[in-house]
Amino acid sequence: MTFLLRISLVGALVSNVVFTSHAQSEAPVATPTTPPTSAEVAATTLAPLLAPKQLQEARYKEGKYRDYLIKRYPNDKEARAVIHLFSRKQRGGFLWLTAGAATIGLITTQTGTKTNDSGVTTTFEVTPLGYGILVGLFGGVGIGKLARFSDEKLYLATTKAKHFQVLW
Repeated sequence: MTFLLRISLVGALVSNVVFTSHAQSEAPVATPTTPPTSAEVAATTLAPLLAPKQLQEARYKEGKYRDYLIKRYPNDKEARAVIHLFSRKQRGGFLWLTAGAATIGLITTQTGTKTNDSGVTTTFEVTPLGYGILVGLFGGVGIGKLARFSDEKLYLATTKAKHFQVLW
């Protein structure tokens, strides 16, 4: 594989990652619900918002923490927007980590010495500094997104917003 082709493939991979990390996904649609009963209205003040670790300890079978919050705030557009934002940013973090691993894998498979048909030998080698830059770039952005938009941060964001409309 020629050096120009290699550079083009790596550039295409990086631009694809950047494009997909900025891609918008469709916002979740609110499910129609019946009006809450008087018991549910009374439970609104009694049921505190569970933290992600408390939800895992309660063995919540319905799905992820995001699903728990969507069921808790089914009619609140702001709450659903915050939940959707955090979900998108978490997916972006996973995409950055996956693209970084794929890029490093691609570069690693291309290293070594190759001889073409005319007998010309070319050596492609990546220094540890090059690998460090790639790991630092992709890993730093990916881990940074996952750390800033974790479920614990989502819990803090929803507890600070006292005006969300709670169903139960």
